[in-house]
Amino acid sequence: MLRHLLAGYSTLEDRYDELLSASGVPRPHWDAFLRSMASREGLEISETLALMEREIRENGVTYNVYADPQGADRLWEVDPLPLLLSADEWSEIEAGIAQRADLLNRVLADIYGPQDLLRSGDIPPAVVFGHSGFLHQVQGIRPLGGVHLFHYAADLARSPDGHWWVVNDRTQAPSGAGYALENRLVVSRVFPDMFRDLHVQHLASFFSAFRDSLLRWAPRDASPPLVVVLTPGPYNETYFEHALLARYLGFALVEGTDLTVRDGCVWMKTVEGLRRVHAVVRRQDDNYCDPLELRSDSALGVPGLTDCARRGTVMLANALGSGVVESGGLMGYLPALSERLLGEPLKLPSVATWWLGEPAAFEDAWERLDQVLIKPLERSVHEPAVFGVDLTPAQRAAFKLKVAARPQRYVAQEWVHVSQAPVWEKAGPIASLFETPLQTPLQARAQTPSPSQSQVQSPQGGSQSQSQAQTPSSKKSERLGSRTVGLRVFAVATPTGYRVMPGGLTRVASQGDSRVIA
Repeated sequence: MLRHLLAGYSTLEDRYDELLSASGVPRPHWDAFLRSMASREGLEISETLALMEREIRENGVTYNVYADPQGADRLWEVDPLPLLLSADEWSEIEAGIAQRADLLNRVLADIYGPQDLLRSGDIPPAVVFGHSGFLHQVQGIRPLGGVHLFHYAADLARSPDGHWWVVNDRTQAPSGAGYALENRLVVSRVFPDMFRDLHVQHLASFFSAFRDSLLRWAPRDASPPLVVVLTPGPYNETYFEHALLARYLGFALVEGTDLTVRDGCVWMKTVEGLRRVHAVVRRQDDNYCDPLELRSDSALGVPGLTDCARRGTVMLANALGSGVVESGGLMGYLPALSERLLGEPLKLPSVATWWLGEPAAFEDAWERLDQVLIKPLERSVHEPAVFGVDLTPAQRAAFKLKVAARPQRYVAQEWVHVSQAPVWEKAGPIASLFETPLQTPLQARAQTPSPSQSQVQSPQGGSQSQSQAQTPSSKKSERLGSRTVGLRVFAVATPTGYRVMPGGLTRVASQGDSRVIA
């Protein structure tokens, strides 16, 4: 049965395969899972998938894609196959993510504090001041607990040589942890025996740490402090996650109009009167959070929220202005910053990235344009990344003139032939999804590491698309296939350091493209 299961599985020479070694043999930490899958009949797997789809519909799990005509309330699709990592490998990722979050938090403290790193040239000032995420209005504000970066996420990709690289840092209002939780719950209900046999670690302790840290650092004039999740509203692409996290953590879900500022404090409007708010988990970009001091045309924020943060009467997670360290231009300077601020090498490196504001980097990028992509300093749906290899000579010349006019706004980044992992393929094409920064949209597949007992880390999968009934003919064509994958990992600040969620969100490409993550 195992040979039959792997019969349709194919590997590519230019990518690392998560399931099979170079000799075509399953990697040791996949053995128990593969044997469990091989013991199941094809019909049983199809029925399990149908059960998962029904649970998703009943739970109302959605991901809204703005550019998609079916974007509103688009159903989330869960791939039942996990991405498995050995415990040793996961411990290295875990240590690297915790270190990186600590480093970026220290960088934020300097940027909005003494700015020693800018004066010394460790960070070129244009990398910071040229990024829209830098908010001069919050200069000098020291957040409660000294935590600028309460919640952090990183997008990882594995290169052909097997090493993990950070492709993007998510520091503004990182999304995905709630979807990973929902996926875990769904998959654990339909595959209870597999979860038991793999000894998968639970996510509850991570979310408990998330809640406990907020309550600890919030102002203490009430017991317990009131924490709210600030959402842009039901039309936001990740609104389901906002509602899920609020419910799971026991926080109130609010929009900007539900809050008001009085006497330098934030209050929530209720039918019984105003209630003091002590902490806000913001799920919207910071420049929309306060129309009084930040973006004046925002109808989503709370007038006066910035001043409350300045007074220290409310904790904001993440702190206003934290989005500046998402800058792609910062990545190339992190190794030296780690040595200076932490006194140790960077454990989890970034994919090779060059800020084009440096003349030498600009010229080097054009000499090796076929191996890099050029993208803006900050994410933008209006200006996507450009792969040099796709440009004609005339287009290259025109594009070089465009970038040369304002080179400090761009970075060059090596594009990675990311790894591939097994997925359960249906008869039709898998619908694309998830995030605009990806050159090929990814499906989200929750990652769930497993335990010290089996020495396996097990990321469970989830993704999004319209669910459709399976016909007898389509069931026959279901099989084990392979797709390129990326991994989003999450961390939260605690009094003893950053705690990493035991798993993450594995995102699966909608089609086989080696340029999935940009």
